[in-house]
Amino acid sequence: MASNTLQAMQVGLHVVGNNIANANTPGYIREEVVYAPAPVQKKGDLVLGLGVVVEGIVQKVDKFLQERLRNSASDRSNAEVQEKAYADLEQILGELSDTDLSSSFSSFFGAIDEVLNVPDDLSNRNLAVLAGKNLVRDFNRFSTRTEDLHERLDIRVNEIAGEINELSEEIRKLNLQITEVEGGGLSGSDAGGLRVQRDNAVAALAELADVRVVEQPTGALTVTVGGEYIVTDGIRREVFADDSTTAGRNTSIIRFHDTNAELDVSAGEIRGLYAARDEITGGVLSDLDELAATLAFEFNKIYSQGQGVEGFSRVSSVDTVIDSAAALDEAGLAFTPVNGAFDILIRNTNTDKVVTQTIRVDLNGLDDDTSLEDLAAEISSVSGLTASITSTGGLNIATDAANTEFAFSGDTSGVLAALGINTFFTGSTAATLGVNQQLEGIDNAGLFAASLGGIKEDARNAERMVEFFTQSLDSLGGASLSDKYSQLANGIAQGSAAAKSVAEGFRTFETTLEGESQALSAVNIDEEAVKMISLQRSYQASAKYIQTISQLLDMLVNL
Repeated sequence: MASNTLQAMQVGLHVVGNNIANANTPGYIREEVVYAPAPVQKKGDLVLGLGVVVEGIVQKVDKFLQERLRNSASDRSNAEVQEKAYADLEQILGELSDTDLSSSFSSFFGAIDEVLNVPDDLSNRNLAVLAGKNLVRDFNRFSTRTEDLHERLDIRVNEIAGEINELSEEIRKLNLQITEVEGGGLSGSDAGGLRVQRDNAVAALAELADVRVVEQPTGALTVTVGGEYIVTDGIRREVFADDSTTAGRNTSIIRFHDTNAELDVSAGEIRGLYAARDEITGGVLSDLDELAATLAFEFNKIYSQGQGVEGFSRVSSVDTVIDSAAALDEAGLAFTPVNGAFDILIRNTNTDKVVTQTIRVDLNGLDDDTSLEDLAAEISSVSGLTASITSTGGLNIATDAANTEFAFSGDTSGVLAALGINTFFTGSTAATLGVNQQLEGIDNAGLFAASLGGIKEDARNAERMVEFFTQSLDSLGGASLSDKYSQLANGIAQGSAAAKSVAEGFRTFETTLEGESQALSAVNIDEEAVKMISLQRSYQASAKYIQTISQLLDMLVNL
């Protein structure tokens, strides 16, 4: 009986010492010795106890609480990725700073407003062009940095695929070791150190994806994601990042290697990355491109109807068609013209006489619609002008005499803006947005189309351009470009505030669960010290008991 007690207390002291040694080990779960009365022995009419036995050493853990903690870690990781994405977008946008888009918009339209004051001042027109280039640079910067953020998020998805494989392999190996050490569930003890390592690996996996964990009777774990197992007993499944693209951007998806099925996640870092990349960052890029396209096409439709203080002797379209024989609204242009017409003003510089010719653009879909070839032929029929199509699908218009110049007016078809003839902006996305090179430099400032109704007549077209920013647009459902930009900026700000609130809520909830888990499973040095003293006293008492029996036997023998 005393021997059983000595051995039991010795085991208890070993467990207490191990707990104390791992008090600062991350993820360590406190262990306890399970004591039970030893089998009894009958002596005559007496039933005598044989002391104590150790049934096992188990971890002090609440498995239901562990599952809730894993789920909360997945939710928090998901929310934090989205929170970080919004924070990065806010920094990129730089709203309320001197380099944000709203400041550039104000500077650009303010510079055009200055042209109204002194229409003949070429320096003011040149400053308007320079302000437009600054606006374009900010669009390009915003797009480039947001694209970089999108790419970094996609790269992280690829990295996670490797991390999942490493963690699943670690869990698989530990499953085998734990099953072997614990005897396939026949032992009453837990393989504490191995289980801690496995729990840490499962917790790390839960940060990446919302996992479900089931412990088998053998002690091995089955880990699933979205109903598909990743690890079960000593078997695991590989995953890989499928490099795909959407709208020209990388959008990798993690799939199972054996079935090519997508890893179905609803939380964890993967879910957060998908949302941050495709919905948040991708949504901002789409909105930014729509804003840039609206600025380019709608502004150019106004600008292209104006004239400068001097006309063109030659002009080439910035944009090209895929098929010069196809109708212009089906020829592959970034912007689509409609049925209408525009005027060409031909001015004799010697006599100052201006002749106006109307060019019809038939795109009603009822008969032979106007193609680029048709347009070139109709312009060439105008006295003093020749139009030709380049090998790349562009349109060139030139005068036949040195004393002739031309300009454009009254375009109701939008074909000039669609082809990039007499336009201010080029490109159709935030990344490709630019300023027409024909306007760059003080020598070309006279081409800035501030006039309306004739070459160097007035600055009425500049007045229309100034009003454009707050003008209702049919292409935006009645909203203005200012409204569209405010919607973009406010969407980022509101999304950021909501993401921060959600992430903070999940962090608070996880902290609460961690507190509950620590109260149950963490090592308390004071409690372990009390246990040590109690075990020590029991050990000393058992030793004294043996010593007393030995003395009694000696006395009995001496008798």
